[in-house]
Amino acid sequence: MAHFKVNQKDIFFILKDQLNYGSLCSLERNKDLNEKTLDMLVTEAISFARGVVDPLQEIGEKWGVKFENGKVSCAPEFRKAFKQYGQDGWTAAARDTKYGGQGFPHMMRIVINDMMYGACQAFNMAASLTHGAAHLIESFGSEAQKRLFIPKMFTGTWSGTMCLTEPDAGSNLAALQTAAFPEEDHYKIKGSKIFISWGDHDLTENIIHLVLARIDGAPEGVKGISLFIVPKVMVNPDGSARGPNDVVCTGVEEKLGLHASPTCALSFGSKNECIGYLCGQANKGLSHMFQMMNAARINTGVSGMTLASTAYQNALEYTKARIQGRDVAGKKPSDVPIIDHPDVRRMLLCMKAMVDGMRSMIYTGAFWQDYALELSDGDEKRHYQNLVDFMTPIIKAYCSDMGFRVCEMAIQCLGGYGYCKEYPIEQYLRDAKIMSLYEGTNGIQSMDLMGRKMRVNAGAPYFAYKTEIQKFLQVNKEHPQLGENVEHLSNVFKRIDQMATELKDKMTADPLQWASNTYPALLAFSEITMAWRLLDMGIIASTAMKQGKENDFYIGKVLQAAYFTDVTLPHTLATVETCLREGREVVEMPIKGF
Repeated sequence: MAHFKVNQKDIFFILKDQLNYGSLCSLERNKDLNEKTLDMLVTEAISFARGVVDPLQEIGEKWGVKFENGKVSCAPEFRKAFKQYGQDGWTAAARDTKYGGQGFPHMMRIVINDMMYGACQAFNMAASLTHGAAHLIESFGSEAQKRLFIPKMFTGTWSGTMCLTEPDAGSNLAALQTAAFPEEDHYKIKGSKIFISWGDHDLTENIIHLVLARIDGAPEGVKGISLFIVPKVMVNPDGSARGPNDVVCTGVEEKLGLHASPTCALSFGSKNECIGYLCGQANKGLSHMFQMMNAARINTGVSGMTLASTAYQNALEYTKARIQGRDVAGKKPSDVPIIDHPDVRRMLLCMKAMVDGMRSMIYTGAFWQDYALELSDGDEKRHYQNLVDFMTPIIKAYCSDMGFRVCEMAIQCLGGYGYCKEYPIEQYLRDAKIMSLYEGTNGIQSMDLMGRKMRVNAGAPYFAYKTEIQKFLQVNKEHPQLGENVEHLSNVFKRIDQMATELKDKMTADPLQWASNTYPALLAFSEITMAWRLLDMGIIASTAMKQGKENDFYIGKVLQAAYFTDVTLPHTLATVETCLREGREVVEMPIKGF
């Protein structure tokens, strides 16, 4: 039975009614497209996710990953689906047409990933990593590198990875030890990487690794890191295979979830025969890789959100069908579906608001990204760039954490059955947990938000965000139906703004105390962003109802906004106060006192 569930009306409400995503077709890059074409792409993505990717969830969980004699093998169905995914254009839907892309707006990659990750997180990671690696080459590689690698990656003939983490250099990339030694027109690569998602497999003929390494003699720290293209199988200029490239998988991790996704330890150059090609400028590898890392951070948030989405939809379906217990008010003569029970309804409404708010937050950030990338240089372009910069750690951290929490709540709705493999939600929970750890833990994201994003370019990322939310609050403060909720959000934001100023000062004056409060501060910013996006949808729905379109769908948008605002923002305000308290227990606790 198909597990993947999505409410298509919710998707299009955000895209069309809230964002007017058809307006992206006015950008020069998208001038040959129209909104109907975008609608068709979304519909086809949902269809492909349901028909091709959804069955892989159960297949992959049962098959897992086999590691024998130094080789990794995956379910045969994964190979067929990966090839079809690439050939049908999903990998490169939002890439330029020069190397085989479809030329759709950049945000459509996020919408596609919403569907594909929800249908099978483990599988779509391979496609998403391939897209990111190919796009790195597209952005920074030589013309010869682009012609050689990108088309085969886009079509699913080859796949790609990002190789950053090392045994003694996790999030601290300045400490990486993988080395690159110049030799003619290439480099000899020597080192080890760990926790490499889809680092080895049998889905494709070749795997193109994008590897961070330090050129022999380069400066220590992050300023000496370069980016290299390292194929698993060496290739000739015409793309034909030349033979193994001394890249060996030395182990596959046994994990809580994502059992169908091989997480590998890789050895490069154990026989001193591994060849890599410099991608971009020497010693600029980390700044180049940040393009893929930031995209991966956004996609980690997408993963958390979409797993939460299908978990909620499965829980909703179950609670409508499961008959148990009497109506607590005694108004119905017989046992009722458990969706009638107030505590179940509370959980469903909470999940509904969380999913809709997170999806709106992510899609809005993706929408802004198109303007950040495609507008001509100037103040407006910089404004959108700053918005995307500010939103990235919020999307990554909040949606990964809350995605896990929603999956937990969905299990609660099913009672004991939610804990059983008979239903898919327990797998969503296990698969979702890694998202708060991927691409820099959420604690690291919070330090980025409350540190760099508050200070870089005189605080431009925060001021761009502040401008947008204040504009919304000013325009809607007297809304007849949700005006009080908007005013509530306005009051909380004023206190958060004060918190941001105080914490920015504390970063220099008392960095340990500052760092102990960055994560709750990120939660506070995330919750007001959620309230903003939900209220925006509620106001749009309220307008539609005034125009005679009143129905349960629009009522749901209004009620979820009111509920989230009234129930969450008091906690947000309390969180802000905890960030500003003077207690120093976190930093003063002796190690032996723990």
